[in-house]
Amino acid sequence: MATPTRGWRLHWRSWLLFVVAYVTFGQLLHNIDVAPWIWGVSLGLVMVKAGLLTLLWQPTRKFILLGFQSDAGYAIMVLVLASLAVLAVVQFRVFAYLIVLMATALLVRVDCLVDGLSDRQSFQVLLMLPLLGLGISWLPKVLYLGVKNIG
Repeated sequence: MATPTRGWRLHWRSWLLFVVAYVTFGQLLHNIDVAPWIWGVSLGLVMVKAGLLTLLWQPTRKFILLGFQSDAGYAIMVLVLASLAVLAVVQFRVFAYLIVLMATALLVRVDCLVDGLSDRQSFQVLLMLPLLGLGISWLPKVLYLGVKNIG
């Protein structure tokens, strides 16, 4: 089993990429000036995604594989993929961000598995890095408000 220090040395690029992905996602939310509840939904989705990829991976995997075992499952998957295709066409920018966020999360999860981290430790990594990224995305706004209030 690898130590967390070894993992940081080996996988800092994927972790940095994960944080940068969430910084840019946070900047997107700032640029389109979303309502505060959208930030709450984003934080909730971070928690759900971290949970599904770590603590709830076995039930999630079983549910996905169940979809391949029946005609109803195939029909539901076709409907979901068609909905994602519509989202990709109508809201390409948001769809691209979601794909990047999911891809980077999977990369970090694989790195956690390679390091031998437990599901709980992986959950913490997949939760803390996006929160760090979203927090960093607030820095320009906070600094701008601070300079504006000083001057």
